[in-house]
Amino acid sequence: MTGADAARVLAILGGKSVVRPRGSTPGSQPAGPAWTSIIREGLPSRALELTAGRLGVSVNELSKSLRLPSRTVHRRIEKRERLTPEESERSLRVARALARSQALLGDENGRAWLLEPCRGLGGAVPVTLLDTADGFEAVLDELGRLAHGVIG
Repeated sequence: MTGADAARVLAILGGKSVVRPRGSTPGSQPAGPAWTSIIREGLPSRALELTAGRLGVSVNELSKSLRLPSRTVHRRIEKRERLTPEESERSLRVARALARSQALLGDENGRAWLLEPCRGLGGAVPVTLLDTADGFEAVLDELGRLAHGVIG
């Protein structure tokens, strides 16, 4: 992930005040292995809530797409708990896919692209594929094809 990509992902997740490894100083930006550390520690649940808002869907809708128990996610948000590493990984995938699609298609079109059936993905809605690593790769591959003018 380039520095610009990391900055966009960080903004989607709520910025430096929300997302940072434990023990890091406010204002420091995660890069490379720091993302791994953040995932392992668990993203703040607020990051998932903010990501849903930036995607333009409810937390329930995003939880369903990511195959996360909605009640558990809401409880974590209410209690301001951290997400599990698995929940964090899926949340980060959404932020990364949103950042990439918006960088390529613009803010509104990039958001919309993730929420509409995509012919290049066999008619699947891209956000519903982000619950697995393979689905995430397929979404990024399709965005790569779009970037090179290959319409699927």
